[in-house]
Amino acid sequence: MNVQQLKAALAANKDQPVTMKLANGSKLAPHFHITEVGKVIKDFVDCGGTRRQTQTCMLQTWVANDTEHRLDTTKLASIMAMTSSLDMDESFEVEAEVQTDTIAIYSIENAQSENGTFVFHLVSKSTACLAPELCAIDTIPISIPHPAPELPVRNAPELPVTDGGCCGGSGGPGRSGGG
Repeated sequence: MNVQQLKAALAANKDQPVTMKLANGSKLAPHFHITEVGKVIKDFVDCGGTRRQTQTCMLQTWVANDTEHRLDTTKLASIMAMTSSLDMDESFEVEAEVQTDTIAIYSIENAQSENGTFVFHLVSKSTACLAPELCAIDTIPISIPHPAPELPVRNAPELPVTDGGCCGGSGGPGRSGGG
C-alpha cells in the first residue's frame, strides 16, 4: 500500500476505529498510538557493489498505558496531512514499525473497513541477496521459523553491476577469496 492509497482509504472510511493485524493473526492493543509518520531514506551499497536507495513512509506505533485512547481514521488522516512538509512522494510504500520483543517493521499489504473497523493488514518483511548472479549462491531461501513472503525491493533503481563479485568473493576491488 502506498501513501496515496492510504490517504484515499482513510478519506473513504471516516470516523472508524483503527486496528493493525500482524502477519501472525494477532492485533495490536486497541489503544495503540501512531507516534510518528516519517519519510525513511535508506541509502546503501549491496553485496555486489551496486549503490541503491529506498524511500518509504513509516508509521511508528506505540502501546501506552492509557487504555482509553482510540485512534480513528479521521485522526490518522489529519496526522497524514501534517506530513506535507516532508516532501514525501505519494507513491512511497507505507510500512509500520511495531514494538514486539524488538522493533519489527512490517509492510502494509492493505487497509480496509471490516465490520466498522479500519484494519491494516501487515505482512512480514524478509531480506534477500540483491546480487545473486555475482555471489554464485543458491537463491532458494532457507527455512525460517516464521516464513515471510518474498517482497520485491521497492524504489531501488536498476543499476548495472560493474565490479564482478560480491559477499567476499573474488573479482572485485578490495576483495579476497572466501565466501
